[in-house]
Formats: sequence, structure tokens, C-alpha cells
Amino acid sequence: MIVPAAPGMERELKRLWLISFQEESRPISLFFRMVYRPQNCLVYLFHGKVASAVHLLPCSVQLGGGRTAQAHYIYAAATFPEYRGKGLMASLLAYAALYGAAHGQTYSLVLPASDSLYAFYEAAGYLPFFQLDMQTASAHELSAFSSPSKQKVRQVPAFAQLTRVRNNVLRNRTGSALWTADALFYAERSARLYGGGLLSAGSSAAPSYALCSGGKECAVTEWIAKPSDRPALLRLLLDRVPSKSYRFRFPAGMQPPVPDLPVQRQPFGLIKPLSCAELPAVETNALPYLGMTLD
Repeated sequence: MIVPAAPGMERELKRLWLISFQEESRPISLFFRMVYRPQNCLVYLFHGKVASAVHLLPCSVQLGGGRTAQAHYIYAAATFPEYRGKGLMASLLAYAALYGAAHGQTYSLVLPASDSLYAFYEAAGYLPFFQLDMQTASAHELSAFSSPSKQKVRQVPAFAQLTRVRNNVLRNRTGSALWTADALFYAERSARLYGGGLLSAGSSAAPSYALCSGGKECAVTEWIAKPSDRPALLRLLLDRVPSKSYRFRFPAGMQPPVPDLPVQRQPFGLIKPLSCAELPAVETNALPYLGMTLD
């Protein structure tokens, strides 16, 4: 039986997450404190127990003419080991499409946890759709394009303001995923748990930003930066999140952090139209972007 999650299921849902993704308890607790809503989580009950679950995070999709459509993002889809291989997740995804359509949503989005899962989601009706560009650079290579002097770290602008900046960048990228300020706030808090955070530079009215996590290779999971703000933002990144190398993700075709280094374009997510909706019309010079750190 598939139903929306009920109050009191949080303990089992957290255990499912822990077993399925081998993640520390802090990120799990952060998600359930900041994002989790029972009505946005579908569970497959097997003999009255949670056997499988999927979270449907509300978002929207950019359409032409400035219009948007409601959507959901498939997140933390998982099944307890003893129930795997029974088709539970396929049933959950099929139900999620009906559930989303009944709640006014036009699209379902997903970023598979591994390349091998793309075929699974395609069998469930999802279509390869989103793309992004990636670039890897050493600290030395970034330093050559950063501001010569250290930048004063200033307070991160309001997340509502950063959301407007992001939406403006994606306004002409039909099919791109748009997120709320609360989603960006959660992404920033999540990045902090991994030694990173959100850095901003430029004017207070229209700042540029980098969302990143730390480590031997710093993962800049979203880079939204104007060329004029790049030197200051790179300097902040080098100072605040020191690493041997940096791996950037950014909208396809956007100017990369380091102009002279190669850029790799790759698929990054799928889409499923609900209730016989049509795919958003895509411009070849403005490819749709999923982005964020909800992967």
C-alpha cells in the first residue's frame, strides 16, 4: 500500500536513509528538521511497515515567456534491503506521478545517484533533459585569475535576494529548475556540514555566489558568477575553503571560472511530464539546468 507519510514515521524514515546512503546522522537530521514534510513523502507499506520511501521536494520549472510550472524533485528514494527487487520503487515512482499531477504539478525531476540508475528512471518514464558544464582547476590555476589582495568576508546576502539572482540567470533557460529561498538556505546549511558553505561577492543588489563543500577536492556545486565578480569570488574561495583542487559545476555555456582550462559538458538529470504535459521547449544555446546540491 502506498500512502503519504504519517506523523511518527520519522524514525523509520531516518533509519532507511542511514542504511541506504551510508551517510552521517547530522545531514539526515538537518533534512528532517529543515525540509521534511509528511505530505511530501510517499511510503510503501509492506505488512504495515515502511519498506520503501521517496521524498517529493516542491520546485518549479522555467517556461517560455517568463511563465513557470509547478514540479517536484525526487529525493532520497530508497528501499530497505530486505524489500529490494520486488518492484516497490517502480510503483512509488508511478504513484508519485499521479500524486504530483493531483496536486497541480506538471513535471517530475530527478538526478540519479549513479549513472547506472539512469536506465531505471528512463524505464519509469523519465527522459534525459538537464545538462551542465564542469571544470576542474588547481589552487595555483585559480590564484592566477583571483584578486591579488584578500577580500574582506562579508555577510551572505538574504537568501531571497540570491534566489532572485539565480532565477534571473535561468530566466532564458527554458526547462531549468527553480528553487525557493528556503531550498537555497537548506543547501547552504548542508554544505556547511561538509566544510564549505556559500560565498558571495559583487554588488549587494546583484551578488555573485559559489556554493561549495570542502575536502581534498573542493566541490563547487553551484557557481553563479558575473565575469566582473569572478576575481573576488575566486579569492574568497581560495581563502575560505583551501584545497589542492576545485571542481566547478555551472550552467552549460556560462563563462567558466578559469577561461583557459577545458570544460566538460555532461548530462545531469531527467524530467518526466505529468498528465500528458509537453516537454519544455529547449534552446540549444541555453540548455536547461538542474543545479543545486540536492543530489
